[in-house]
Amino acid sequence: MLKNYLKIAWRNLMRHPLYSLINIGGLAVGLAVCMLMMVYVAHERSFDRFHTDAGRIFAVHARLNIGGNPIQFPTLSFTTGPAVQ
Repeated sequence: MLKNYLKIAWRNLMRHPLYSLINIGGLAVGLAVCMLMMVYVAHERSFDRFHTDAGRIFAVHARLNIGGNPIQFPTLSFTTGPAVQ
């Protein structure tokens, strides 16, 4: 049964080469994008995991609204630490 499916697939590849190339190319691009997204997510989730108390590290961002435009800063002043504790 599998041999028959492979024969049919091979015939369709030979019969419609441009259509097959477009389909295989689209599949390759989709898989590559999926893998890149997985690598990016894994990298973002591993941020600061090398510290001993990595579960106790949090990212604090400052958000300001200046002239109707929201602006986000990834850093805060050192006085924010005691206020958060």
